[in-house]
Amino acid sequence: MNPVLVVEVLSPSTEAYDRGLKFAKYRLLPSLRTYVLVSQDRPLIEWYHRSANGWLYQQADTLSADIAFEALDCRLLLAEAYA
Repeated sequence: MNPVLVVEVLSPSTEAYDRGLKFAKYRLLPSLRTYVLVSQDRPLIEWYHRSANGWLYQQADTLSADIAFEALDCRLLLAEAYA
């Protein structure tokens, strides 16, 4: 597998694993450029983007947010994700 973007929908039982050990394993994949965490409880999308200086963290938590995922050359409106 050579994923460039991985999306995880967080649940209470797996959130700590998704943020910790699972992300650590994904970071070892040279192809991975973006790791996305989606809250199922409220409008919140967090993502890490690989840069020349390491992983950069960003988040969006308003329904009007418009997120650009350069790894796939696409955009996501939070309102659409939580419709």
